[in-house]
Amino acid sequence: MSPGPTIPSPARAYAPPTERKRFYQNVSITQGEGGFEINLDQRKLKTPQAKLFTVPSEALAIAVATEWDSQQDTIKYYTMHLTTLCNTSLDNPTQRNKDQLIRAAVKFLDTDTICYRVEEPETLVELQRNEWDPIIKWAEKRYGVEINSSTSIMGPSVPAKTREVLVSHLASYNTWALQGIEVCSCPAQVPGADPGPD
Repeated sequence: MSPGPTIPSPARAYAPPTERKRFYQNVSITQGEGGFEINLDQRKLKTPQAKLFTVPSEALAIAVATEWDSQQDTIKYYTMHLTTLCNTSLDNPTQRNKDQLIRAAVKFLDTDTICYRVEEPETLVELQRNEWDPIIKWAEKRYGVEINSSTSIMGPSVPAKTREVLVSHLASYNTWALQGIEVCSCPAQVPGADPGPD
């Protein structure tokens, strides 16, 4: 019996080709009603889901335009990280709302590598202590929370108050920031950009 057809995962279906021949000469930005837009010659940049690529600030538009302008003969999508983050925020390929993005971010407390420690060899124990303890101490002081580490495969125990404080803090961010946190937390799922010809 042969297996059925392979259905691509949403992240794979969303991903553009990794490279493409450069098809534009000039990159510019314009301010529209919805924010700042990127123009490739006379063509407005679109997201992978064909939405108008519009960002909320001029500084971000300039940074994205610089990514596109710095491409040589070949567009290398994997080098355009800000474009990727903006596409993710605009298209929202995971279709998550703000509460879902916050819950997903807080869930990383259970599995964050920085909270998992080894018992041996001593050189690695010391390296983890020297490199990771200052980060944990900073976060504990900054947010007034307790973050535990563990050598158990079951992971650290995360106090309910820590979760509550971090949920409250994350709620102060907009969807753009939360999408960025999700992309940074899951680099294997990062979609790219493909303006495509109109």
